[in-house]
Amino acid sequence: MTPEQCYLQDILRMLVNRAKDAKVASNVEKQNRTQEEQSFEQGRALAYYEVVSTLISQADLFGLSHEVLPILDFKPDEELL
Repeated sequence: MTPEQCYLQDILRMLVNRAKDAKVASNVEKQNRTQEEQSFEQGRALAYYEVVSTLISQADLFGLSHEVLPILDFKPDEELL
Protein backbone atom coordinates (compact mmCIF):
# COMPACT_ATOMS: atom_id res chain seq x y z
CA MET A 1 0.00 0.00 0.00
CA THR A 2 1.13 3.52 -0.69
CA PRO A 3 1.47 6.00 2.18
CA GLU A 4 -1.66 7.75 0.91
CA GLN A 5 -3.65 4.53 0.97
CA CYS A 6 -2.38 3.73 4.47
CA TYR A 7 -3.41 7.21 5.59
CA LEU A 8 -6.90 6.87 4.12
CA GLN A 9 -7.35 3.39 5.57
CA ASP A 10 -6.26 4.53 9.05
CA ILE A 11 -8.38 7.69 9.02
CA LEU A 12 -11.47 5.87 7.79
CA ARG A 13 -11.01 3.09 10.34
CA MET A 14 -10.58 5.66 13.11
CA LEU A 15 -13.69 7.58 12.04
CA VAL A 16 -15.74 4.38 11.76
CA ASN A 17 -14.69 3.34 15.28
CA ARG A 18 -15.55 6.77 16.66
CA ALA A 19 -18.88 6.66 14.84
CA LYS A 20 -19.69 3.29 16.40
CA ASP A 21 -18.75 4.62 19.84
CA ALA A 22 -20.94 7.69 19.30
CA LYS A 23 -23.87 5.47 18.33
CA VAL A 24 -23.43 3.40 21.49
CA ALA A 25 -23.18 6.56 23.61
CA SER A 26 -26.37 7.94 22.08
CA ASN A 27 -28.23 4.72 22.96
CA VAL A 28 -27.03 4.49 26.57
CA GLU A 29 -29.64 4.68 29.31
CA LYS A 30 -30.95 8.18 29.58
CA GLN A 31 -31.63 8.19 33.32
CA ASN A 32 -28.63 10.30 34.28
CA ARG A 33 -28.76 12.67 31.28
CA THR A 34 -30.54 15.89 30.67
CA GLN A 35 -32.49 16.34 27.44
CA GLU A 36 -29.70 18.62 26.20
CA GLU A 37 -27.06 15.97 26.88
CA GLN A 38 -29.10 13.31 25.12
CA SER A 39 -29.68 15.59 22.13
CA PHE A 40 -25.96 16.33 21.98
CA GLU A 41 -25.06 12.62 21.92
CA GLN A 42 -27.63 11.91 19.22
CA GLY A 43 -26.35 14.83 17.14
CA ARG A 44 -22.77 13.66 17.57
CA ALA A 45 -23.69 10.17 16.34
CA LEU A 46 -25.52 11.62 13.35
CA ALA A 47 -22.57 13.87 12.48
CA TYR A 48 -20.18 10.91 12.48
CA TYR A 49 -22.63 8.97 10.32
CA GLU A 50 -22.72 11.83 7.79
CA VAL A 51 -18.93 12.12 7.67
CA VAL A 52 -18.32 8.38 7.26
CA SER A 53 -21.14 8.00 4.75
CA THR A 54 -19.88 10.92 2.66
CA LEU A 55 -16.28 9.69 2.65
CA ILE A 56 -17.29 6.19 1.57
CA SER A 57 -19.67 7.38 -1.15
CA GLN A 58 -17.05 9.80 -2.50
CA ALA A 59 -14.47 7.00 -2.53
CA ASP A 60 -16.85 5.01 -4.72
CA LEU A 61 -17.34 7.98 -7.06
CA PHE A 62 -13.57 8.35 -7.42
CA GLY A 63 -13.18 4.64 -8.09
CA LEU A 64 -11.05 3.83 -5.07
CA SER A 65 -10.52 0.11 -4.81
CA HIS A 66 -12.19 -1.89 -2.07
CA GLU A 67 -9.35 -4.40 -2.33
CA VAL A 68 -6.83 -1.71 -1.45
CA LEU A 69 -9.05 0.00 1.15
CA PRO A 70 -11.21 -2.76 2.66
CA ILE A 71 -12.80 -0.30 5.09
CA LEU A 72 -14.79 0.96 2.08
CA ASP A 73 -16.92 -2.19 2.43
CA PHE A 74 -18.33 -0.73 5.66
CA LYS A 75 -22.08 -0.04 5.36
CA PRO A 76 -22.87 3.16 7.33
CA ASP A 77 -26.63 2.89 6.79
CA GLU A 78 -26.70 -0.58 8.34
CA GLU A 79 -24.10 -0.05 11.08
CA LEU A 80 -24.64 3.53 12.25
CA LEU A 81 -28.33 4.31 11.93
